[in-house]
Amino acid sequence: MSTAFLDSFQLVIAVYLFYIAFKGKGQMYRFGNLSEEQQARVHKPLRILYTVGGFIALSEFGICALQSQMFTRSAGEGGSVTIIQNFTVKGLEFISYPFLSALSTILSLLVFGLLIGVVICLIRMGRRNAS
Repeated sequence: MSTAFLDSFQLVIAVYLFYIAFKGKGQMYRFGNLSEEQQARVHKPLRILYTVGGFIALSEFGICALQSQMFTRSAGEGGSVTIIQNFTVKGLEFISYPFLSALSTILSLLVFGLLIGVVICLIRMGRRNAS
C-alpha cells in the first residue's frame, strides 16, 4: 500500500509553516489573553519557531519520500510483510528501513511537540496576564 498521500501531508504542513513564518501575521500569532506588548514580544520567537518547524516537516517529507522510493513493502500470506530494498546509496549503506522509519517518527514528533509547546506556552502567558 502506498503512503504517498500521507507522506505528502508533511509537505503541506511544511509549506504552511513557512507561509505563516514569512507572512508574520494571522491567527497563529494572536492568542486570547495576551496583551499587545506580550504579542509583540513573542512575535519574533514565533516566526523563528515556525520556520524551524517548517524545516523539520520538510526534512520528514524528504525522509518519507526516500523511504518509499528506496524500499518496497509487499504483503505475504498470513499477513506477513516483506520489505525489499530497491537500491543503496553509496557511502550510506547504513540506511535501512527501520532507520528511516525511526527517523521519520522522531521528526514527526518534533513538529507535533513544537506546535503543542508553542500553544501551551502562549496559553500560560495569557493566564499570567489575566491574573
